[in-house]
Amino acid sequence: MRLALATLWILAGSVLTAGIYWAFLSTPESTVWMLIVSAILAVIALAMAGVTASGAIAIWSHGASLSGMGRAMRSTAGVIPAALIILLIWWLAGRAETWLALRSGQISAIFIARFGIADVTRLFTATHSIANCFRWVISPLMALSLMAGIAAAGWAALGQAAWLRRALHPRAIVMATLWFVVLIALPWLYLVPWRPKGLPASSVEFAFIVAKLSITAILFAIGAALIAYEAARVKPRPGDPSPAVAAA
Repeated sequence: MRLALATLWILAGSVLTAGIYWAFLSTPESTVWMLIVSAILAVIALAMAGVTASGAIAIWSHGASLSGMGRAMRSTAGVIPAALIILLIWWLAGRAETWLALRSGQISAIFIARFGIADVTRLFTATHSIANCFRWVISPLMALSLMAGIAAAGWAALGQAAWLRRALHPRAIVMATLWFVVLIALPWLYLVPWRPKGLPASSVEFAFIVAKLSITAILFAIGAALIAYEAARVKPRPGDPSPAVAAA
C-alpha cells in the first residue's frame, strides 16, 4: 500500500515539476522581468522536487498521514544540500572520465608494456559503468538519505554521519542498483524505443505510444519510490537519530 502511495505521489510530483521546468525553459530571458520570472520558476521547480522527494520518504514512514506530510513540507529545503550532493558527484564522475579519456593512450601503453595486454576496452567500459553507478545510484541514495535525516532530526543531521552510513550501506547500494537497472535503465533502453513491426501510422500508433510511455513512467516512479525507501530504511548505529523510514 505504501509503495502504491509513494509511486502515485512521485508520479504527480514529477509531472508538476516537469511542467514547471518546461515553463522555465520556455521563458524568454530578453528582459530583466523575464529573468526574474525564470529565476522564480527555477526555484519553484527545485522546491517541487523537494516536496516530491520528502513526501515519498514521509509516506514510507507514516503513510498518507497529515502529520507526516506536514513534516515533509517543513523539510522541503533539504533539497538544496541534496541537489548540491548530486551536482558534486556528477561533476566528479565527469572529471574522472575526462581524465581517463585524455590518458587512454598512456594507460593502454602501460598495459601493453607491463602485462602484454593490448585491448583494455573492458577497463574503460568498467570505469564508465562505475561512473554511471555513482551518477544514477550513489548520488540519489546520498541525497535522499540526507533528506530523510533532515526530516527526522532537522538541520543537525547535516553534521552527523548517520545519513552517509545509510546511503553507503551495502544492502542499500545493491538493492538501489537492482531497482535502477530493472525499473529505470532497462525500460529506458528497450521499452521506450520499442515499436512493433507492422504498427499502422494511425490512431493505433498514437494509442500505443501513449500506453508505452505511461507504463514507462509508472515503472520509473516505482523505481524512484523503492530507491527512496532504500536510502532511508537502514537503521543507524545506537545514538544516531532515526531516519524517517527506519521504523517502516
